[in-house]
Amino acid sequence: MTNEAHAGLSASLSWTHERVVIVHDPASGLQGVIAIHSTVLGPALGGLRIRAYDGGPAEALDDALRLSHAMTLKASAAGLDLGGGKAVVVDDGRAGRREARLDAFAREVEALGGAYVTAEDIGTTTADMDRIALHTEHVVGRSPRGTLGGDPSPSTARTVLGAMRAALQVLGEPDDLEGRTVGVVGLGKVGGRLARRLAEAGARVIGCDPVPEARAQMAGLGVEAVARPDAVLARELDVLAPCATGGLIDAALAGALRCRVVCGAANNPLRGPRAAERLHARGVLYVPDFLANCGGLIHVDAERRRDGDPARLAAALDAARERVHAVLEHAVRERREPARLAAELAWRRIAVASRAAAPPGVR
Repeated sequence: MTNEAHAGLSASLSWTHERVVIVHDPASGLQGVIAIHSTVLGPALGGLRIRAYDGGPAEALDDALRLSHAMTLKASAAGLDLGGGKAVVVDDGRAGRREARLDAFAREVEALGGAYVTAEDIGTTTADMDRIALHTEHVVGRSPRGTLGGDPSPSTARTVLGAMRAALQVLGEPDDLEGRTVGVVGLGKVGGRLARRLAEAGARVIGCDPVPEARAQMAGLGVEAVARPDAVLARELDVLAPCATGGLIDAALAGALRCRVVCGAANNPLRGPRAAERLHARGVLYVPDFLANCGGLIHVDAERRRDGDPARLAAALDAARERVHAVLEHAVRERREPARLAAELAWRRIAVASRAAAPPGVR
């Protein structure tokens, strides 16, 4: 049913991962990938993404590898005792098999013995996590049980909003969002909540989503909802918030954006290092995605640890803003790209943990 990924599959990425499992269940039609990037700090935690991939399983594999790498950085930067993992399932458009595929996927998670803990992501819901929990305990983001569990999206929106405020402060401006123009690309579970919170804070919000229902939910909030990203990306903005799938900003777009800050919920919103270089050269402050969007991970880690104290969770989410502020201030002071600096700090924590765990004489 599963096979370890062989060298011919996206070899340029897979060699850096601890384990990559190709999942295939003929009975349900399940095709997917579970990528475990690192377990140095703890079990690899990362969501299950279900979406259509034009490139099929090969593209899904690349997505899982990149996302699991980002989860390692996110967990380390947030100070959590977690590694990075991700799972993706190819949505082939065939209806009526979702539950069977979730069941088959859950059995694969269980077979990993806790090395990977799954959670909600694009294309999955709290109800899906409840279904998976019928077959494995290695799942978070389930329906609320007292003060544990529930949809982590509000927590992600909370840390993204805090990261925006931190970025404005680092630029020497008030962190008040009232009167600011913010473009939100993607009005899904996190982007929609972020747009709502921005509007409540008095910002002028231009939101984009191809799904009419997502745009309709913004009615009455004062959000200018449009269907195409171009209608947001061409505008003059204070902050651009990518909140859909990754790869939105390539080098060309990075050279054309008219905004002061890029800060959103999407994982890997920049398409390669040249995009980061262009933003930096133009004085556009990019808040590393894994610093800004850590709220959901903090939320589900509390569930994993069975820590149901709302005050501790709130404090952990608020502390994310201080980490963002510290990294951005450091980067601006030394005229460095924030993403490079943040990644160095995250890897440093992992390296220290790895040396501490090594047998004597190997360190």
